[in-house]
Amino acid sequence: MIMTVDIGGTKTMCSLWDNDKLEKRQKFVTSSICDFAGTVREFADGKPLESLCFSLAGPIRENRFELTNTGQVLYLQEVRERFSDVPKVAFLNDLEALAYSLPALSAESFSLFRGSAAPDAPGAKAIVSLGTGLGISAVTKEGIALASEGGHIDFAPRDAQQLRLLSYLEGKYSHVSYERLLAGQGISNLYQFLAADKTGSHRKASADDTPIEPAKVTEKAFAGEETALETFRLFTRILGAVCGNFALTFMAEGGVYLSGGIVPKILPFLDKELFEEAFLDKGRFREWLEQVPVHVILDETAPSIGAAAYCYLPD
Repeated sequence: MIMTVDIGGTKTMCSLWDNDKLEKRQKFVTSSICDFAGTVREFADGKPLESLCFSLAGPIRENRFELTNTGQVLYLQEVRERFSDVPKVAFLNDLEALAYSLPALSAESFSLFRGSAAPDAPGAKAIVSLGTGLGISAVTKEGIALASEGGHIDFAPRDAQQLRLLSYLEGKYSHVSYERLLAGQGISNLYQFLAADKTGSHRKASADDTPIEPAKVTEKAFAGEETALETFRLFTRILGAVCGNFALTFMAEGGVYLSGGIVPKILPFLDKELFEEAFLDKGRFREWLEQVPVHVILDETAPSIGAAAYCYLPD
């Protein structure tokens, strides 16, 4: 019996597996957890565990893990000591766990967004996950999962509007990464930028500005509000550029995989033509990128499945 714990910026998912079969699962609000190890022990309910694998939304540094978007801290050695009865205790970056899930997911867990290749096509694969934060990882052509914090690289504007967007957000963040644009907070930031841009205001955003909830923007888009619809058009263009960038970075002939909690919610507003235009707009490598498929991972439990798959790998 194994247990996986997927700790994200918004929710934490504990899963108990028996011979590859899910026995039980429970979601918790991450910010409400004061003692992660205690919560995990209570969920295990005294069952003997052979393996325990954590999937963590942030970088792991030796003995310390800090959630990027909540500031909560997990001390790894303390967890190992509290689970000294478990033969295998492992800690993965959440995107690393997501990478391990690709061979284990069913065909129904994928939807083809562009291109024609099947999700099990050979070659390296890039993963772009949109949730509370923006996660990036890859799988080499040999099947090795690579963790990264690529969501925090500099935003590179591609036109005059995006230059104004960069200037606007510098007032709020100073450093503007792609996570400020393509995670849940990005939907809010883009909407507020467009609302200000339409008035001709050249003021910069401020940390004191009251954000609009991303779900509210999605609701407005379903109602046909033009600023909300333009928000998702701009979001799509930036997302297409990022996916093309990481396809090139990892030479992802096996495809780019979109994942994360917000993707199924906003999928109706991701314009495939706008995405395609930005994805392929890489100069001399346009023809190479034309052969790279883009898939959407529909299963929100993929990081848990990847963590479970990791437990079965030999040490």
